[in-house]
Amino acid sequence: MYVTTVGEFRAIAGDIVVIPAGVPHASHGGAGSIVSHLYLPSDHAAVKGISGPLYIRNSRATLPDELLDAIGSCPRRLTRPARCAALTELVSCDDLAIRTIAARQGRSTDGFIRLFKREVGMTPAAYRLALRLAWARSRLKRGDTVADVAYTGSFSDQSHLGRLFRRAYGATPAAYRSAFAD
Repeated sequence: MYVTTVGEFRAIAGDIVVIPAGVPHASHGGAGSIVSHLYLPSDHAAVKGISGPLYIRNSRATLPDELLDAIGSCPRRLTRPARCAALTELVSCDDLAIRTIAARQGRSTDGFIRLFKREVGMTPAAYRLALRLAWARSRLKRGDTVADVAYTGSFSDQSHLGRLFRRAYGATPAAYRSAFAD
């Protein structure tokens, strides 16, 4: 199951879920669930123009070329509500406290958190963590050391980054980094 800004997708064998870069999401697989991930740059022809999560049922694609063909042949549509985009943009300002953001919108802190979770699918804190982990992933892919990424990304230490990274992506930061080494 994938939880995104536009709702939940319960994928079964043969389904494809496309989640564009920068869209907050969480995946929750149960025991025995098998998920393959294919990461593509946002300018790749198959995913260019996809601005929100896309769910393709029963594609039966198994090979990477078949997956790309299935994704590339789907119609493009905007699925992210403008209000949701405004909220996520506002909360991505890491230097603002949630109570400050809530006050600017004329809401209580708890009211803002409930609204944000209802519209985005996760709390503001979980969203900010997802942004930090995505940033860490991009820095590791560039070849930055795990220690530098942990320090620059304001993680407590390397093991803190490692725990969160493994929970989110299923691999250690060092293993992820080495997969992109020349």
